[in-house]
Amino acid sequence: MAGNEALVWIDCEMTGLNPDHEEIIEIFCIITTGTLEVVDEKGLGIVVHQSKERMDMMGEWCTQTHAQSGLTAAVIDSKVTPEQAAEELLSYIKKYIPERKMGLLAGNSVHADRSFLAKEPYKKVVDHLHHRILDVSTIKEAARRWCPRKVTREAPRKQGLHQAKEDILESIEEARYYKEVLFDKKSDRA
Repeated sequence: MAGNEALVWIDCEMTGLNPDHEEIIEIFCIITTGTLEVVDEKGLGIVVHQSKERMDMMGEWCTQTHAQSGLTAAVIDSKVTPEQAAEELLSYIKKYIPERKMGLLAGNSVHADRSFLAKEPYKKVVDHLHHRILDVSTIKEAARRWCPRKVTREAPRKQGLHQAKEDILESIEEARYYKEVLFDKKSDRA
């Protein structure tokens, strides 16, 4: 069990940024304790099927980025439906956080992921989680505005791969940095 301070780190890759018209095509989830200790190193990665026709409708940025990473081909080859992906994700979360409204969704700009997960068939995942989120991007923006420059200058740099697993691992690393620098009482780095 992850405890009652658990964080549910999720990164989704989508066909675009509009949740009313675009689709989730990849999900990666890792559960940590509230102190950012990873509960399951393996995590859960899911590539969600979409047809070639649907993938061909993506905008230029998504088309280029997902083709270069190999995600487009993996999505077309995948046999996992969105319904199966939602069920698998919820089961994974419940394995470590069985009680509803306990785990907080976490990540970078995670409100965007949440807006996609709030749609069917993923809505049951959001319904299982707490209504609050831990957004590392918000912490970074606050630090950029209100802390000495060295705080953000020394922060881990993101590679910008736009691959769900790598992105969420970078989010956790960045959260650990800000936790140490800004929130741990013993730190003298800020």
